[in-house]
Amino acid sequence: MQEIFAQILLFLRGAWRYRWPALALTWLICLVGWAVVAMIPDEFEARTQVYVDTESLLKPLLEDIAVQRDVMSQVAMVQAVMLSRPNLEKVARANDLFLNAPTPLQQEKIIDDLADRVVLTSSAPRLARPRADQGGTFSVAFADNNPVVAHGVVQSLLDTFMEDSLGMKRTDSGVAQRFLQSQLSEYERKLVEAEGRLADFKKFNVGLLPGAEGDYYNRLESSIAQADQLNARYRQVSERRNELQRQLDGEEPTFGLTGPVGGDPIDAQIASYQVRIDQLKLQYTDKHPEIVAIRDTIARLEAEKAEGLRISSSVAPPASGSPSEEALARSLDMNPVYQNLRIALSQADAELAELRGQRDAQNQAVANLRGKVDAIPEVEAELLRLTRDYEVNKKQYDELLQRLESARISEQADQNTEDVKFRVIEPPVVPLAPSGPERPLLSALVLLLGLGAGLALGFVLQQVRPVFSTRDALRQVTGLPVIGAVTSAVVQGFVPWYRRQSALAGGALLALLAVFLLNVLLQDNVRAALRSLVG
Repeated sequence: MQEIFAQILLFLRGAWRYRWPALALTWLICLVGWAVVAMIPDEFEARTQVYVDTESLLKPLLEDIAVQRDVMSQVAMVQAVMLSRPNLEKVARANDLFLNAPTPLQQEKIIDDLADRVVLTSSAPRLARPRADQGGTFSVAFADNNPVVAHGVVQSLLDTFMEDSLGMKRTDSGVAQRFLQSQLSEYERKLVEAEGRLADFKKFNVGLLPGAEGDYYNRLESSIAQADQLNARYRQVSERRNELQRQLDGEEPTFGLTGPVGGDPIDAQIASYQVRIDQLKLQYTDKHPEIVAIRDTIARLEAEKAEGLRISSSVAPPASGSPSEEALARSLDMNPVYQNLRIALSQADAELAELRGQRDAQNQAVANLRGKVDAIPEVEAELLRLTRDYEVNKKQYDELLQRLESARISEQADQNTEDVKFRVIEPPVVPLAPSGPERPLLSALVLLLGLGAGLALGFVLQQVRPVFSTRDALRQVTGLPVIGAVTSAVVQGFVPWYRRQSALAGGALLALLAVFLLNVLLQDNVRAALRSLVG
């Protein structure tokens, strides 16, 4: 640290030896620099501030119905459009900036300069939870030597900002609706074609399409199961019928020789079969196997009844007390137990006929399904493909229709309400006072530059014509030991002269500072005087 301080002290001593050339250079640089600063033209800055309010009363109501725009992104894009070349060219022509620029190259330079000098800034309110639509403040500033031009440029940019923001919203809505409408028409055409193909396929393949029972394999399995059930039921009824027949064939005619009690049971059985036929005819035609079987049973019962009546009317009772064989047979026919067995046998025969028809029909259905083992799966696969195409087109159509309705609602909301409101907080005005340049700061920089240049000149001269001020400096340069040093003795008559030299140098520095202060305080007067001198 001491060595650094010693080096600085040596530098100052060397520069002080050449103080007058250094002061002269400092004065020259300062005077010229202050004159240049004073002659710099004034700049007048025009500024405007706009608050973008994105809050809307309808926004929460239309959140899930209409399309919500990212308003801040639109505003940011409009800011970028403001500095585009076509827009800046319009601004330049509106403010007559091309009057002195007849060539395209000169106009291009003016546009580039305009883009560099326009200042756009934005700020958002500080919230605990920032939102993308919270709004913010945007400012536009422009500085020029002519205050009227500065105001005109800012006003033109402000008008462009607001017009483009509103116009972009309407343009986006119209473009979106036209695109959705074209896509909706395309998918409507595809949907109609898919519906036509599906309807034609169903008409052409009637009877081969899957129903409520499921696909082909489910229907085949269900039909086989029903056929097995009918076969099992048929075997059960057949065994019961055979058992009844054996009982009738082995019955002894030694009991129940009394007359019949009540009405004829054959008539009751025929009546029950007629009721069954009436029920079946509600669902089937007369050629249905079950109806045909029941009619055969009724015919057989009627034949038995007629035969019984014929026998009873043609045979007379014998004279003796013992009954004849015919009388015994007739008495057995009128026995209630025997009649019940006959009725049960008739019912079993009717049920067998009915089951036989159902079994044959079900077996035929199974055979038909098995015969279509190659055709039906292909039909079902094609039906599945056509149905899938139809559902995909319908889904896309419904989604596009919903989005189109959302776009229309958004357009209506845009026309009736304002998603974004522009509030001009600070309108642009013609500036009366210059905003720049910062002449006090520039003058201070010129002063520092002059002092630095003076010190640099003193250092250079000291290096050109060096002297040794200390024994350490001499020893470092020569590398020889320094035995001693002889101090200079100033004659008494030269002491006042040295003092005057020092005082004059200090006075020159103080005068330089005084001129600096006067230049800062009286800069307008200094500028006026310099302009009058320049002419």
